[in-house]
Amino acid sequence: MADNHQHPNIVQFFILCLCIWGLFPADLARADDARLTVEKAVWTDGVEARSHGVVYSNTAPVASLYLWMKVTGSEWALQRLQEAGKLPIYHQWFRYSVIGASSEGVTEMIDNIKIPAGSRNLVGALESEINRRGFFDWTTWSMKENIRRGKWVVKVVYADGSAVLCEGDKACQYEILVR
Repeated sequence: MADNHQHPNIVQFFILCLCIWGLFPADLARADDARLTVEKAVWTDGVEARSHGVVYSNTAPVASLYLWMKVTGSEWALQRLQEAGKLPIYHQWFRYSVIGASSEGVTEMIDNIKIPAGSRNLVGALESEINRRGFFDWTTWSMKENIRRGKWVVKVVYADGSAVLCEGDKACQYEILVR
């Protein structure tokens, strides 16, 4: 008879495990929804009508240089990021000094540029887009007018300094060599 009393507990435990297991994928998906996604990022020579100009791959000339991005997110992401004090997002520009063909080491951050995506001024426009489409996408950029030679790195961060994550849950960071 003792075996009959054990059986219902095992069934309840099994059902509880299935319920918990079923919740995790939803929680993980929700965690992904709670952040901005950088859909596309390019180095370019300019921006006109919110579109990027000539795209640079690995190198760029000494001239004005822009990092242009298309950022997307959901209503839930926008709300959670606002509540957590993570908006707006910033581009942090760093310059490595270059001797010959190799980098010496990173200098201090050159600029911490607030970019409009997710700023309080744009929240109304983003919410309108969410109501129409179920999500928002926004093009944004930062630039350096008088860029110097060297290896440049831009890190994309939230207002609290934490990294915006890109593909593979790695920090969004973009590099280019200016010659």
